[in-house]
Amino acid sequence: MRAATLVLRRIACRLGRMRASVLVPVALAGSLTAAVGAPALETLDEIEACVRANLPAKASVQTVILRSVDRTGEETDSTAIIHWKKSDDGYSRVLMRITDPPLRRGSALLAIQSEDRVEMFMYLPELRRVRRVNKHSLQGAVFGTDLTYEDFERFAGLLEEAETKRLPDETLDGRPVYVIEARPALGAESEYERVVSYVDHARCIPLRVELFERSNQLRKTVTLPLDHMTEEPSGWVPRLVRVADLVDETHTLLIVDEIDTAAEVPDRIFSVRQLEREGH
Repeated sequence: MRAATLVLRRIACRLGRMRASVLVPVALAGSLTAAVGAPALETLDEIEACVRANLPAKASVQTVILRSVDRTGEETDSTAIIHWKKSDDGYSRVLMRITDPPLRRGSALLAIQSEDRVEMFMYLPELRRVRRVNKHSLQGAVFGTDLTYEDFERFAGLLEEAETKRLPDETLDGRPVYVIEARPALGAESEYERVVSYVDHARCIPLRVELFERSNQLRKTVTLPLDHMTEEPSGWVPRLVRVADLVDETHTLLIVDEIDTAAEVPDRIFSVRQLEREGH
């Protein structure tokens, strides 16, 4: 959608367009804009601005371990490199490519945001071709993880929500948090009825995200442990994101191994032609 960054590119760049670094990851990193003990922010706009300040300005590259754990506890690891870049028009592009294990190497997912839509394309080495991810596929799992394609869009900051509002502040694990609720557009083909984020007062980073199905059943939780965040030159960077499916009793860990928030990311990699070329 840095710290487990996909998850992640920013779990909420604009909480109206929630982004996550988990996507990868994708980059929940950024500057520390609210110091411990600072007065609480008053408006939703102020909170959104504080969260946005935690994000890379233009581009990032990160290496992420995707650890999927089934209900028996068996683990499956994949390693991916995630490139994210914001265009001059303000829209984002994300490329996630699997580098390990060998059987999955070369598999890739490309997401391109524009004014009125998000286009997603997948390359699978066994098929040796690129296919478009259509709306009917959005609830499918991304590379065997607990992230669906819709989750990837949301956490990479590509998905617009129809309505975002602030709920009363709460305390999470002893820390004051802002609570933000987002709802998909009426009639949208979303698997969720609402998404609730708990944003740390001091660091302006979501510590927990809850995703509710249409029946208002809590389906997934996304957690970013404070003890797995590091303070980098650019700011606080989550290094671990845990995505849990409460119905299937599975979970995925997105572990950020390396991250560069000042990377030069070429535009050419965000094309369908390059997606196929790089996979061969």
